[in-house]
Amino acid sequence: MKRLRGISLQKKLLVMMILLYFPLPVIGWIWYERTYNVIERNAVDSSIQMVNQVNAHLETYFTEVQRTMLPMLASSLTGEFLNNQDDDPIKRFELSYQIEKEYFAKIVMNRQDIYGISLISDTAKATSSSSFTMAEQRYSSYLERLKSSGKFAIMGLEEMPSSEVVAMAMKFTPPQSSMKQGMLIVDLKRDEMVSVIRHVQLGQTGFVWVADSANQVLYYPQGEPTPKVVPASYLKEMGTNKSGAFTIQTDKGKKLVVFIRSNRTDLTLISEVLLSELNRSIVTVSRISIVVLLLLFLLSMLAASGIVYSITRSLLKLLRLMKSAEMGDFTVKAPNEGTHEIGSLFRGFNKMVEEIKRLIEIVHVSQLREKELEVKQKESLLHAMQAQINPHFLYNTLEFINSNAIIEGNEKISNMIVSLGDMFRYNVQNPNGLVFLADEIKHIEAYLAIQSERYPTFTYSIEVERHMAAVVPAVRSTLQPIVENCFKHGYERHKVRPGTIRIAGRLTEDRQFVLEISDTGKGMPPETMARYNASFAVNESEEQGSLKPMTDGVPSIGLHNVHSRLRMLFGSSCGLYIAASDENGTTIRITLPVPAITKEEHDELPHLAG
Repeated sequence: MKRLRGISLQKKLLVMMILLYFPLPVIGWIWYERTYNVIERNAVDSSIQMVNQVNAHLETYFTEVQRTMLPMLASSLTGEFLNNQDDDPIKRFELSYQIEKEYFAKIVMNRQDIYGISLISDTAKATSSSSFTMAEQRYSSYLERLKSSGKFAIMGLEEMPSSEVVAMAMKFTPPQSSMKQGMLIVDLKRDEMVSVIRHVQLGQTGFVWVADSANQVLYYPQGEPTPKVVPASYLKEMGTNKSGAFTIQTDKGKKLVVFIRSNRTDLTLISEVLLSELNRSIVTVSRISIVVLLLLFLLSMLAASGIVYSITRSLLKLLRLMKSAEMGDFTVKAPNEGTHEIGSLFRGFNKMVEEIKRLIEIVHVSQLREKELEVKQKESLLHAMQAQINPHFLYNTLEFINSNAIIEGNEKISNMIVSLGDMFRYNVQNPNGLVFLADEIKHIEAYLAIQSERYPTFTYSIEVERHMAAVVPAVRSTLQPIVENCFKHGYERHKVRPGTIRIAGRLTEDRQFVLEISDTGKGMPPETMARYNASFAVNESEEQGSLKPMTDGVPSIGLHNVHSRLRMLFGSSCGLYIAASDENGTTIRITLPVPAITKEEHDELPHLAG
């Protein structure tokens, strides 16, 4: 113990860190490496075995389907149908009826998993148990994809009137060499085909899904986001290998993916399972490792406690002195004792107190100067930003363009320049200042005038009593974001030509002014409209973050900002509300306050054309 007292605090802490931290990372790393390898190896083996079993079931299933079709392929009726070159519909109907009666009806009745069977000749004439027209439509595309004769190939997922089917096709030549080549299409009910896969589960949430040779997804379990094709990241990992396994990082953790490409069916079976769900086999090993680590940690803490106790008394004394200094007593002094770090702390504390006495006298002046400098820097930055835009230069340029347009006789460009200039003058004014609704209507008229010049099909109407709008208070840039949404989300998003936008206002019985903006666009889904209105209805304190971008791509920031500003300035009774939105268009309602005015004041208001 005497030898330990002579060791510096730095060396004591270094010994403690070595004893405490060095064994733990080493043992933890070794434990992690070994257990991780065990997890991954067990997971891969288990998943590969499970996917192999599923693949074997599917191969057996498709083999049984092919065997079921063999008697029909070798039938003389099939050969006679394929060899028939007559355009006589009665003859073709008789052959189709015999084939359907002898084979189609019996096979479909005995096999509930078969949706339909179609036989097509090389002249694209078909007979089918479901729809011969659909069979004839698919003939040419299937013929290009079939590489060899006498072997079924899976063509992919097809949409039928009553269900989804997996189409199998085969081109063949009947045993009689003089007969023509034909094609047989078998449509299998997808749900029946994948019934063996649906009940396969790996871990708690693992599952198996299937894709065809074109990487189109044939089956994906319900409850999961269903991709239409195999993700590109999966294809990159799979490469040209027939089977294998790899891991991917997801939000829920690392996921193990095992895949097998069947040579007999050309299907790709893919299983996915979180590695964390397959670690039950190493629970015992992990518990033993944790116990060992805890023992080492406790031993290290016992060794460290002796070192800590030797310095706590001096530190507590220094803490009491610091408390006194915090209360403003700068006359305190620490004892000049100790030759190592603690003594250096005491001496440093004394120097600090003396320095505080000197600095406290100038710190206030220094802070004032710093604040003054900060204000000047912000003012300089503001002037620099304001200098970047010269409205006079912009207006003069627009006037010059307008003059040239008038000289050239281009009235359309002149009108657009005048409207654009009015919009710029309105927008560069104080953005936080209050305006009247008449100002907003005049501003939006300039915007709509420009749009009407751009789109020949576009018309607009403004049905507002201007003498009333002249006293209704509003917020600057209230109408333009809503009208822009009409063009962007009502017309451009659905790729339709702009039609009509109508702005109408009326005074309600409860002394509020309601302004309705309607378009003839395609509108939004009912759930989107409901979410908007629910957000508009919440209290102002709840509005922050209540409306986020929709999954259908319709943004909400513009409408939310307009609604929030109206509520903050005029109260919770004002704001936005989506009155209607469907295939015939969208109507957005704006509620504004109406100040109380006398009859004389009402008669003196300016009457502008609507």
